[in-house]
Amino acid sequence: MVSKDKHQDLSFEQALDGLTTMVEKLESGKLSLEDSVKAFEEGVILTRQCEKLLDDAEQRLQILDADGER
Repeated sequence: MVSKDKHQDLSFEQALDGLTTMVEKLESGKLSLEDSVKAFEEGVILTRQCEKLLDDAEQRLQILDADGER
């Protein structure tokens, strides 16, 4: 499981791959309730990391776009 401390080191691609894996595990129906909850929690952490990285990239692009309009 990805800890909250270590998730910040993941690239977008790594976080997305991890999220895909979590979804596949949850969809398999083979996890216990406890394992399903843990997988869901990890999915939330990975989703937040993806959102953060996308927001950061969007801000960088907006800065570049604003610089180009000057």
